[in-house]
Amino acid sequence: MRNDHPRLPAFEPKEPGIMTRAPRDPARPLLTGTPVVRVLLVSALLVAGSWWVLSWEQGMGSDLAEARTAAVNLFVAVELVHLFSCRSLRRPVRRIGWFSNPWVVGGVLVQVAGQLALTYLPVMNRLFPTAPLGADSWLRIAGVAALTSAAVAAHKYPQRAPM
Repeated sequence: MRNDHPRLPAFEPKEPGIMTRAPRDPARPLLTGTPVVRVLLVSALLVAGSWWVLSWEQGMGSDLAEARTAAVNLFVAVELVHLFSCRSLRRPVRRIGWFSNPWVVGGVLVQVAGQLALTYLPVMNRLFPTAPLGADSWLRIAGVAALTSAAVAAHKYPQRAPM
């Protein structure tokens, strides 16, 4: 199957210096030390953050539906910020540009619209036992997502490619 159809857009531009890197040894597994550590780091932050938000919401008197909605939205928010980080294994997202790939931005906007519908549309609240969230819940969600983004950026820092 050919992959050079002229009407297909390039989803992500190649990183600078990609042709000066040594090729990967074909006998080496795709997932080795650094990527495995990054997957474990993000997974741990997802689980811990979701658990914390769920517990916090319930501790503040929210019912299970609201607490669960906050935890689900946290999970999606962390995945969305991590999506931007995954666009390069070595370079920080600020060097790549948050809005440099319109396909990623479009996908994120569609996901955000879906999450807002899941959270605030009454029909979705009945279909999936969810509940609307207040601004304080969104601040906690944004905080954990920002923490995850910072942790991934810190993990990338020693592997940074020359700029």
